[in-house]
Amino acid sequence: MPISPLPQRAGNPFLRVHLCFLAVFLFSAFLTVHEAIELKNNYEDRQRAQLAEIQKNLDSQFQESIDELTYYERMLNYALMHPLDSSQTREAITRFQQLRQQKTWQLKLASLRSMPLNGVSDSWLMRDPLLQRSSDHINAELRAAMEFSFIMQFSDPGQDFHSRFWYISRAGFFISSRPPQSPQELIESYTTMTERPYFRDQAPNNPQRGRLRWSEAYQGEFKEGLMMTVSTPIVSNGYWYGVLSMDFTQTRILALMTEARHSLPQGKLLMVDRSLNEITRLHAPDDETLTPGQQARLEAQIREQPAGVMRLGTQFASWSKLKNMDAYIVNIQSLRQGMSQELGRVSLFLFSMWLLFVLLLLVAHQVIIRLVRRMVDLSAKLTWRANYDGMTRLLNRNAFFEQFVALAAHSQQQHKPIAVIQLDVDHFKNVNDTWGHAAGDQALMRVAGVISRTLRKYDVAGRIGGEEFCIVLPETTLADAQAVAERIRIRLAAKTILVNCNSTFNITLSAGVTGSEEQGDYHAESLQATADRRLYLAKTGGRNRVVAED
Repeated sequence: MPISPLPQRAGNPFLRVHLCFLAVFLFSAFLTVHEAIELKNNYEDRQRAQLAEIQKNLDSQFQESIDELTYYERMLNYALMHPLDSSQTREAITRFQQLRQQKTWQLKLASLRSMPLNGVSDSWLMRDPLLQRSSDHINAELRAAMEFSFIMQFSDPGQDFHSRFWYISRAGFFISSRPPQSPQELIESYTTMTERPYFRDQAPNNPQRGRLRWSEAYQGEFKEGLMMTVSTPIVSNGYWYGVLSMDFTQTRILALMTEARHSLPQGKLLMVDRSLNEITRLHAPDDETLTPGQQARLEAQIREQPAGVMRLGTQFASWSKLKNMDAYIVNIQSLRQGMSQELGRVSLFLFSMWLLFVLLLLVAHQVIIRLVRRMVDLSAKLTWRANYDGMTRLLNRNAFFEQFVALAAHSQQQHKPIAVIQLDVDHFKNVNDTWGHAAGDQALMRVAGVISRTLRKYDVAGRIGGEEFCIVLPETTLADAQAVAERIRIRLAAKTILVNCNSTFNITLSAGVTGSEEQGDYHAESLQATADRRLYLAKTGGRNRVVAED
């Protein structure tokens, strides 16, 4: 319940000055803000349109690959539902039974226009419970895979946008548009593929399973660099056979972005995956890097909105989620790059004119504020002198009793106790007569210092006479106030005052204490009179003591 020791001035002396200048500032800003907003909206629309053009080109290319993957998926599912029974497929199944125990094997039909099946042994599959060769499904899958291998021949890694196309079977084999070149590469490829999320996440019991699932950016196993993979599960009659997948390397994505961008937006253009890991980027000559804080803000906004724009310090970012790939296109343009455009130059001129006016307004504001501050400082000094005792820096008599009355009324309203301590320095006249008035002044300052260090921040103390002090303690019982007075008395008695290098003296005080609970009264004059009467009892009773009862 802190109450300031000084009465508060009505109103803020700076408020009217600030309001006047604020009105002028708002009037000047209003003349430019409409045009500024229009320029900003035009700039954002331009950034969105440019990014949409790039997104359209990228989505078109990815759509071709996704359509191809969908076509292959349908063909493989059809082959599983309607397996081809021919002498070649029966020969292939017989050959598989001979090879299945080998650590690595390749199975290929006599036709040159088919891709080989690359597999591992039965014992190797026992390492992973997700992999199995079901006797009920393996023959149908082998027939479908051999038929599917004919289709794989039409895949051209040199011409296709995707760098590699796979069928990865749970039964321990795979078909690839880029067949392994050695047994070691074969087993490393199958091990890596079956451990990747794009394979394992397509298991039937996985809630994250989806018809088309994109991986995050990752480093390829065989020096392909950074890449992403899209996969789709192959399920027939409720049985999960494996996944079809396509790989897209950073190099090919970068080439596509370069072709799609042309000269549309300035600044750096990035592609990031769903976890906002960078896949690739196109730099502009004068790109600026984002701070960690700006990067975090941008990533938070991208996660919340599939498309948008935002300002990052002196840079402007726009982003959009690709429709046919689980990734985002992000364009970040610096202020310098934006200012080089026509809209930027117009904005710069508009801002410069407004800034010049604001600078002149600020100069005038500061001049007037300094004048007002000097007047306030002078008023504060006069107020302090009117309310405080210059020697002890405690409240003087008038200010003290003004605060005393306010505290007593507040305590009465809150039904909380209030206590009063009346203090007087013992034999103060002897101090002046013996050591001089300078020593007396030191004694009074010492008493005031002890009082100030003992009290709480919302207690009120004042010098109400020559060597007489009074303290008001809100929310304090008589017993607690007596303890406070006793601490002040003990601390003061322990202090030694230095007169000169050869002389010191000690002073003591006497105190009278009363409280509203004891008196049943909150009247300030009545409480002070009771405390003064008990002070007199302490004086006549030998001094250097505290009296809390009549």
